[in-house]
Amino acid sequence: MGGLEAVLLVVGSMVGTGILVTPALVSASTGSLAGVLLVWGGGALYALLGALSQAELATRYPRAGGDYVFLRESFGPLPAFLCGWVSLTIGFAGSIAALARTCGQYLLRAFPGVAGWLPVTPAHTEQTVSALSAETGVAIALILALTVVNLLGVSAGSRTQAVLTAAKVAGLAVLMGVALWASPQAPPPVPPSLPLSAALLPVVFSYTGWNDAIYVGGEITRPGRNLPLALIAGTAAVALLYLLFNAAFVLSTGGHVGQGKDLAVAAAMAEVALGPGSQPLVASLAALLVSGTMAALAVTGPRIAYAMARDAALPQSLGRLNARQAPTNALLFQAAVAVLFVLAGSLQQIIEWVGFALVVFSALATACIFVERARRPLPENATGYRIPLWPLPPVLYIGISLAIAVAVALEDPGQALYGILLVLSGLPVYWLSRSKTRLKQERDPP
Repeated sequence: MGGLEAVLLVVGSMVGTGILVTPALVSASTGSLAGVLLVWGGGALYALLGALSQAELATRYPRAGGDYVFLRESFGPLPAFLCGWVSLTIGFAGSIAALARTCGQYLLRAFPGVAGWLPVTPAHTEQTVSALSAETGVAIALILALTVVNLLGVSAGSRTQAVLTAAKVAGLAVLMGVALWASPQAPPPVPPSLPLSAALLPVVFSYTGWNDAIYVGGEITRPGRNLPLALIAGTAAVALLYLLFNAAFVLSTGGHVGQGKDLAVAAAMAEVALGPGSQPLVASLAALLVSGTMAALAVTGPRIAYAMARDAALPQSLGRLNARQAPTNALLFQAAVAVLFVLAGSLQQIIEWVGFALVVFSALATACIFVERARRPLPENATGYRIPLWPLPPVLYIGISLAIAVAVALEDPGQALYGILLVLSGLPVYWLSRSKTRLKQERDPP
């Protein structure tokens, strides 16, 4: 995977349907273009602080696994396992399942005739079951298709997601252009109607995915150059895209959106230029954004299971590579877990619970740079990437992350508690894997 593909991997991971929804919250919380740009700029700064910090860790450990590897090297196997366990089951496989169901919904909205191609079971009303079965069928088909592509090797997977990423960025650019062209005079901005706190967390989570290139560090060429490039340039590109999109939204609509629309921002911008009949196009754009994010997660997620299997933290069969150097069993494991989640139904609440834990783990992974610099300080004449303005970026990123975690815990203690319990659910698996490893070592001493 080259530098450009790695940058597009980060962009593809970050840009999802959040940008079609969250700008309405921010506009309703600030009431001005300057306020909107300030909030989104703050979210960009937070993500860039993380990218600047973890880029050095990525160059020290250019291997598959990302946060799992950093935590293992700095803090030992237990925190690394718990982070990896939550990431590979909920953070990646669970997110892929949720995205697949969402993508299925938007595809069926854009192309309702697809529902007639899939089998329907006789229960409830025919219309309800048809929609449900079609959504599930499309979701599973998307998961299996992306799995097959990635089984062909990292090049096939990264190129597929690169094409989807380029397409969805182009789609957003077209939407911005037609909305501004059709509305040469900006409507008056909508007055603030929500507290600023209602917009901050959604903006932060809209930048999630800035570190996805670290999970495929072992497959990126010239990692000393291309890993920092992917993290920093990819995050900066998304920040610029988000700022431009929000400016176009406010200038073309004044921040006014329709009621009861799950893609309110995109719908409002499209209606400015194309009228109320633009909904299928909006749904198509949303499906494109979601599929691009799915493609990026499908590339990166299996590398965690692969790294954990190589450490004997998971069954070693998950660490096997096929002839094209793709982690076959890890890919199949991720697909199986994602399909099970799809069949189980809604899991959005579970993902929100885990979001709290992942913010904490991200702060802990960033703290690894202090441990690494203490253990292996870089000589003054060392070449390669170093964190600029040391130690401000990691200190600020860790502080903001912990503040977000505290804010979530205070606002919704139940969400934080369930997130902690989901993390701890990995303990039995950890103890089982450790006991099996110990028994094997006793049976087959070196």
